[in-house]
Amino acid sequence: MPALADLQALLDVIPTAIMIKDARHRLVMVNDSLCAMLGEPRAVLLGREPGDVLPHHQVAAFERSNNHVLATGLDDEVEQELTDIEGRTKRIITRNRRVTIDGQHFLVAVTTDVTEAREAEARNRYLAFHDALTGLPNRTLLNERIEQALLRDRRAPASCALLYVDLDRFKEVNDSHGHAAGDMLIRAFGQRLAAIARASDTVARIGGDEFAILLTDLGDGFDIDQICARILDAASQPFDVQAAQVFVNASIGVAALPDGATDRDELHRMADVALYHAKAAGRGCAHRFSPALDQQARRRATIERCLRTALATGEGLEVHYQPVVDGSGAFVRSMEALVRWTQPELGALAPAEFVPIAEETGLIVPLGEWVLERAARMMAQWPGIPIAVNVSPIQIRTAGIVERVFEIVDSVGLPRDQLHIEITETAIFDGGDGAAEKLRRLRAAGVKIVLDDFGTGYSSLSHLQRLEVDRVKIDQSFVGGLGAGGDSRRIVEAVLCIGRTLGIAVTAEGVESETQRCILRDSGCTEFQGYFFSEPLPEAAMRAYLSQARVSARAA
Repeated sequence: MPALADLQALLDVIPTAIMIKDARHRLVMVNDSLCAMLGEPRAVLLGREPGDVLPHHQVAAFERSNNHVLATGLDDEVEQELTDIEGRTKRIITRNRRVTIDGQHFLVAVTTDVTEAREAEARNRYLAFHDALTGLPNRTLLNERIEQALLRDRRAPASCALLYVDLDRFKEVNDSHGHAAGDMLIRAFGQRLAAIARASDTVARIGGDEFAILLTDLGDGFDIDQICARILDAASQPFDVQAAQVFVNASIGVAALPDGATDRDELHRMADVALYHAKAAGRGCAHRFSPALDQQARRRATIERCLRTALATGEGLEVHYQPVVDGSGAFVRSMEALVRWTQPELGALAPAEFVPIAEETGLIVPLGEWVLERAARMMAQWPGIPIAVNVSPIQIRTAGIVERVFEIVDSVGLPRDQLHIEITETAIFDGGDGAAEKLRRLRAAGVKIVLDDFGTGYSSLSHLQRLEVDRVKIDQSFVGGLGAGGDSRRIVEAVLCIGRTLGIAVTAEGVESETQRCILRDSGCTEFQGYFFSEPLPEAAMRAYLSQARVSARAA
């Protein structure tokens, strides 16, 4: 058996704090690591009890474990706080074992400093439940709080609400000022939300520019609308970001109990549905979930699903053609391709319903290509009659759209100069310089550029000159006002004058009456489109119409 000196030397090389005590808890052997931890030399510690060198509140749990081990002979482990010589509080784990030597019981205690491990665990727990950028609760912690709120509500009904808050125009800040500025904006907005919320509420960041607020224990006098108004006001105030002021808005979706939510996921879905409608309503506002909104959301999801199927199979999709004619209606100047869709489950859907959904989901790109290919193939059979197709903001921003247009028209044998691209002013300017450059490339190859709905967007002479368009179409809202007084006639005449001055052809769309046709003709308009002359026609009817129109044109 090693001598005590040899045992002491062995213990001193171990980096873990070790002490050996007798049955009366007096220290009979300590190693260097323990002396360093307690800040006392070995000579001072030997013969003393831990309570002589440690605060009483720190030694109580330690002694309970010692007594248990000495009495039972069973190993034990205790975790506690310890204040070291420098006044730092550490977290330690002490493992105690009873050993018997020559009939006497001794207690061997091995103490491990787990401070760093516990701090790392705490950091990991924090990061698991909090957003790294803002320090706010994340979706995981929010979901726990929602579950708790729903559980309380089931036990004793107490109103709560989930608000989805989305920053409007956040992408513009990122694009204009950089991602660092975007991060600053997110942090600042999160702080404003936290200042509005009560201590019992949970403000969480759940996405890039999306936050959620869980309002709990709402009494009868609690006004959710007032909270929403404060959030909207806070979002509209300027933010100081990198020595610049930026301005944004927010949209809010509200789902409140009792609104039909039975679980956490349903409450999230309801808030998301309400947020979607708030953004669709023009942003900068709040919408509360309702069964009517839910019905609209479910129909929208059904339309999206069915449209994906239709694009894969071609089921129910058609191209109709509406002519642009001269004042007599006999001579066809061009045709416009318009998509139509009849779905077995939903029936005939108006383009105004399914086209926006296609744009939001990105389906407008394959849908637009399908229309272009179908229309170009058809009109390649009618040399000399241009075909116009509409291009959306999403399409014009799509990489490779110019090459794709050329590929489609070339593959079906349609001359490039027989293709007209119709695009709105808003689509061009929202697409930035890239959109204008793509249109210039199309135009350089012979494709004609038509500015649709002229007068409803960013209309100005400078814009027309910069865009280099071949034709503008007077928006039907102005044409519809002809003959009813007001400024419609003056606006129409001004557009016609601009067209003559710049050498740009002008088409009046939405012509529905003889009165409108006469006023337009007397004002100098030479191209017309609308139900007065022809509704959009399916392929077979369009063929018959073109055959008759060409005969009439030759006869005239």
